[in-house]
Amino acid sequence: MVSSSPRALSVVLVLLVLSVSGCRRRPRNADEGPWPVVTLTNLHPDEAHARLYSVNYQRPALIPVCTPMQIERVTDREALVTHVPSGRQYTYVFHRSMSETIQEHLDLYFGQSCPQQVIATLGPVDQQGLRDGRVYPGMTKQGVILAIGYPPLHATPTLEQDVWKYWSSRMGTFEVIFAGGFVQTVRQ
Repeated sequence: MVSSSPRALSVVLVLLVLSVSGCRRRPRNADEGPWPVVTLTNLHPDEAHARLYSVNYQRPALIPVCTPMQIERVTDREALVTHVPSGRQYTYVFHRSMSETIQEHLDLYFGQSCPQQVIATLGPVDQQGLRDGRVYPGMTKQGVILAIGYPPLHATPTLEQDVWKYWSSRMGTFEVIFAGGFVQTVRQ
């Protein structure tokens, strides 16, 4: 069954762009791991608990885009990923609110090659946000995705919306407000 929701169409469009640019990871079965990948966006791990979350909590730590990682195994509840430069392992927890498949979700964040061509097209404000793993006024939607990842699907059904909702923790949220395709403000 093909979903026709605006968010699903937006995700399909992003995946198509990434696959054309060679960034998307070929589908693998969970029992085929481990396999090497790179991050397609910045990731913000919970360092104290060695976790990453499918709801994309915006924790203070930063794993930069294009970082070599290895997916060790995938189950229906979590994935075990290794940060290759340090050897540190993270449990990537799949939240019950996740409405895309595990494979679709992982394909948004991990791929075979760094999206350097996309990064090279970003302007100075987007580049700064990408380096810092933060959102700044004037950033594009593509810059925000690369800097802090995708907003959770259950809270932002389409990337065409002008308000994207993120979580900094289980209880803390913030919204990225766009006007004309550029960040106008971040509302806590």
